[in-house]
Amino acid sequence: MQLTEDDLYRSSTQFRKWSFTAQQLHAQRQKTNLSATERVKANVARVRAQRAQQAADSDSISSGVDNCSGASTPNVVTSAVEVNCLTAEEELKIVNDFCERAIALGTHNNFPSPVVPTCIQYMRRFYLYNSPMTYHVNIILRTIMYLATKVELCTVGHINVGPFAEGAGRNVTTESILAPEYVIMQGLRYNLDVRHPFRGVKAGNMEMLEILHGKYQGPSQGLKAAEVQAQMLQIPMKVNGPAMKMPANKVEERIHQAYSTATQTLRNVAVLTDAYFLYTPSQIWLAAHLLADEPLTLFYLNLKVPPSHPTYPKLLTTLRNCATLISSHRLYVYNTLPQAEKDAREAIHQAEVKKLVQKLKNCRDPDKVDLVKLNQAQKRDAVEGGALEESKAKRRKVARETYENEADAFWGPELANKAE
Repeated sequence: MQLTEDDLYRSSTQFRKWSFTAQQLHAQRQKTNLSATERVKANVARVRAQRAQQAADSDSISSGVDNCSGASTPNVVTSAVEVNCLTAEEELKIVNDFCERAIALGTHNNFPSPVVPTCIQYMRRFYLYNSPMTYHVNIILRTIMYLATKVELCTVGHINVGPFAEGAGRNVTTESILAPEYVIMQGLRYNLDVRHPFRGVKAGNMEMLEILHGKYQGPSQGLKAAEVQAQMLQIPMKVNGPAMKMPANKVEERIHQAYSTATQTLRNVAVLTDAYFLYTPSQIWLAAHLLADEPLTLFYLNLKVPPSHPTYPKLLTTLRNCATLISSHRLYVYNTLPQAEKDAREAIHQAEVKKLVQKLKNCRDPDKVDLVKLNQAQKRDAVEGGALEESKAKRRKVARETYENEADAFWGPELANKAE
């Protein structure tokens, strides 16, 4: 039995756990936002009530008035201004903006190429089931970037957390980097594998060069390698344009240019969209290549799947839909605009994001603001002062003695030291 790349992908956690339809993706984001909104409002109301009660108790003590009846205690839950929470669409805009910041952070720290795309996909996965109102995006981004370095650089040694924290910004400590790791791992469902389209686009580029050099050995619809090579030399420059024979060196430049453009699109645009949730890596790289050079991509695709095949129309429609998703991203659109218009649009976008980030400050879950303290409180056997609780210490001592007795029963007691 011969496994294809598609078979291998369909056995991955990315396909089984992180593939959705557009409707499923929208519904999940709405569900996450609704749950977070209810939790934030309830927790804010509780904290307000507690603070009001403490203030009332303090006033009664200082004035010497018995306030046990609670008659003068304000009802914060009903009288306080309603918390203005983010909508699902606003949450997505914030997450998208911080995914773009991940690219800048990776460039600033000179991280190898696989780290940043993996970090971005971790971010998008995490915030599919968690809200920025619960876990602030700026805090989670730094930890996810560090996690991505450990995953992608495992063969060459990841960056130590100390130097990473120093390069992550001011007032960033190792504790703030490490504290959310467990929460993030839970949010990712412990699925750390990310199948990117970069290997696919590189393989496609190499195969196109083989066709150009007359060494192609893949599906060719009954044509010989030389015949396929001759057809490649006559690919039109534009869609539905006239065929014209080009010298091999010009075609080679064209192939390299298409590869370079497609790779840039994948790294700087496609990774910022929902493409990974909606399409396979093969579909994503072919869609990016389609945007880079449609006649060349269609020629390559027709070798693999002839237009007469029943699945060809569906395949081409899927690729065009994926290409539309990628090309609709504002960073892709910017490439077609004059610099002045690009700057004007970006200024408007940044102003909108700034307002949303300010709105986020006023609707955060008070129970999740300090993740460092929360992590310390949740650590096993952690108590104030760092000492073990007496009951837990006793249980450990009994367990240790039990293990020692069981070992003695199996192996015999420890041999006496001859020197004694």
